[in-house]
Amino acid sequence: MPSRPDEALGAHVLRRYLSVRPGERVTVESWSHALGWARGIVVEARRMGAEAALVVEDEEAFFRSVTLPGTPPYPGASPAWARASDAYVYLPGPEGYHRLLGLTPADRTALLDRHGERWWREARRARLRAVRLAIATVTPEAAARYRADLTAWQEEMLSATLVPPERLARRGAAVLRRLARARRLSVRHPNGTDLELRLAPGSRAVEDGRPHGPNRRSRREWTTLPTGRVSAGIVARSPEGTWESNRPTYDRSTDPPVSYGARFRFHEGRLAEFAFSRGGRAFAATFGPRRPRPTIVRAVTFGLNPSAGRAPEIGDLGTGVIGLVIARGPRAAGVREAPSIFRTTLAGADVDVDGTPWWIDGRPVDRTVRRRPPRR
Repeated sequence: MPSRPDEALGAHVLRRYLSVRPGERVTVESWSHALGWARGIVVEARRMGAEAALVVEDEEAFFRSVTLPGTPPYPGASPAWARASDAYVYLPGPEGYHRLLGLTPADRTALLDRHGERWWREARRARLRAVRLAIATVTPEAAARYRADLTAWQEEMLSATLVPPERLARRGAAVLRRLARARRLSVRHPNGTDLELRLAPGSRAVEDGRPHGPNRRSRREWTTLPTGRVSAGIVARSPEGTWESNRPTYDRSTDPPVSYGARFRFHEGRLAEFAFSRGGRAFAATFGPRRPRPTIVRAVTFGLNPSAGRAPEIGDLGTGVIGLVIARGPRAAGVREAPSIFRTTLAGADVDVDGTPWWIDGRPVDRTVRRRPPRR
């Protein structure tokens, strides 16, 4: 493993996740602020005998181009880059996220979605293996907005990215086996969480970092790193009870960008009450009772990544962390709007599957356990 962090990242991503072989064509697309990481990936690709090309989106040129008459609303990636590649690494931007905060959610999504349908059509034809590296989003501006330690955040993001995909796959397979025929899930915690859910049949999915090529039926076509999560869909109207998070939720697009102490009460699958210890104003604006559609639980998630802890934006990936994906109910026919979801997480919970203990204090228990031991 190379000693430089950028080259270590490149070696790991290219070998363990993308399985790049000598003679293959690798494109590294990077915003200008992430060139420090991109250069290391290019060096490693060439060291492996691959043909590597670096494509740079200069941030200042990008924002100046947005205002030019006769140009597309938001410059994007060329489909030719996908057509000419066997493997693709994307380091997202922009760094100056404050320049996006005045946009509507729909416009912000359009600007950040550089790889449109034409790009993905070429990616599908080329059977492109593609990853998106979230470490490029760890910037001084984002750290200041979250009031987070930049160095600690970057170190945890790198460590979580370097977890071998085989390790995540083994953990994910174990969770999938346990949930394969599960119907009911009970989540409890001393903080007051006491929630009952029913799992939708056939709705399990694992994110272990292994790219299988673009999926024609899904927009989740990147393998985003770091990763490590199993998700399961929820039967409509089934959530019943109380959930209280013990981890912050980070979202750089909201004001305030961090919320703490989320507490939700669900009745017949819908959000009946909510409160936050701090930072709940953005949630209330999006999901509050005056919104036209009900707020529901769309999915439950289980973290797999042993190196993901409390760093911003990857808290739901951590081992022993259970999460809820909260969203608004189905939109009316013909209505188009940017998707709105809220991820809330809980560490150290007790989880029962169909009445049998599965997790105690966030750790799996022996399948032979039939009764829950008392907490000490």
